[in-house]
Amino acid sequence: MRGLWFLALASLAIPAAHAADTPQGAPLERTAAFDKAYAASFYEFDGCGDNVAGRLYRNALTAKLKQCPFSPEARKRFQARAAAQAEQSRAMLARMIEDNGGLPMRLEGMTRTCHEQMDSPDYRAVRERLESLATGKATLDSVVPQGCDAAEISP
Repeated sequence: MRGLWFLALASLAIPAAHAADTPQGAPLERTAAFDKAYAASFYEFDGCGDNVAGRLYRNALTAKLKQCPFSPEARKRFQARAAAQAEQSRAMLARMIEDNGGLPMRLEGMTRTCHEQMDSPDYRAVRERLESLATGKATLDSVVPQGCDAAEISP
């Protein structure tokens, strides 16, 4: 349980990309906001048993990144980090399930139980946007409205 939380927090140490750091027209190099959001999604969604929402959100993040003017090297770094994060998070979730006989009611660091979080209006709104995107009723920007050079991305 503790490890998944630390995985999400560890990604927060990566410096964020800022528009002021990039000359006009130059490709963006730092995918930190995307990296952080990708890592946190395992905690936010999968850690509480909503694997479908987690996968939909990560797909949306990846699609948004592909629309952004990142350099080929930055895209490759993101893909490598995303693959490593997915593997680490899956292993951590499997251990958590094995150690606890299932996912815990409340993840470490959460102020609410998973059920309370999933029943919250904010979570339901995110879930609705994800489902709308998946069925073609919403655009990618409704799920990931932040810009390519955002300092932070959250669902």
